[in-house]
Amino acid sequence: MTLEMFLEPFQYSFMVRAFVGTGLVAVITAAVGTFVVLRGLAFLGDAIAHTSFTGIALALLLGISVYFGALFFAILTALGVVFLTRVSPVKDDTALAILFTGVFALGIVILSVSPGFAGDLSSLLLGSVMGIQTDEIWIMATVALALALILLLCFERFVFVSFDPIGAEAAGFPVAFFQGLLLVIIAVAIVIAIQAVGVVLVVSLLITPAATASLITKRIKSLLGLSSVLGLFASFIGLYLSYFWGAPPGATIVLVATAIFGVVLGVQKLIGIFRLS
Repeated sequence: MTLEMFLEPFQYSFMVRAFVGTGLVAVITAAVGTFVVLRGLAFLGDAIAHTSFTGIALALLLGISVYFGALFFAILTALGVVFLTRVSPVKDDTALAILFTGVFALGIVILSVSPGFAGDLSSLLLGSVMGIQTDEIWIMATVALALALILLLCFERFVFVSFDPIGAEAAGFPVAFFQGLLLVIIAVAIVIAIQAVGVVLVVSLLITPAATASLITKRIKSLLGLSSVLGLFASFIGLYLSYFWGAPPGATIVLVATAIFGVVLGVQKLIGIFRLS
């Protein structure tokens, strides 16, 4: 690729906004995704993404910001899991399944009585990177910075409650609070990424870079940093490919992230075979 081709997408303001906005959400979702992967919460991420669909449908029906609607239901799902597991004997996955199916069913009902919103919902389900506006970039940047600061300030506490919640509770540590806070951070990261890759694909942006990084390093701080770098790399390469090939940006970004995972896994397996031979 020549320098001229490399710089070509930046001639257009919508592409500049797409690179900046997608880069922001890719970095923060990948960083948050580190804890999702470490705690085995991939199903939770998927559930939050899909229940936010209900928030989007309700927001369109009421004529309010879709992000407020999505955020409300995403946080409701996250905190609902903590609440149900505290007040009932059901396990986390059971509580999550109850909330997931119930809230998602509500979204389907709302959508069925609001057929005029199909186009708006389609762009949010599949992503609309090219439609990112300047004010949305400022919102993304502000939220990403806030989440990054919380992760930085509470990093050791999140690690503690993630790996030894029983020991932390026995020591008098506010486990429920930090578990809830971590789930809220996951929910917020998912919601701000919806514009970039949509509800359907957002979980990949959350999980795949962190999963790829976990194949390379086991140190948590290194894992967090590397997953962010991989997320940023996948988003940029995905946008370039979508620009030159005319492919859907969100789906292309996810495919690049998945391809990177496949390459790293393949190299790791080959190294293992050579070491045994």
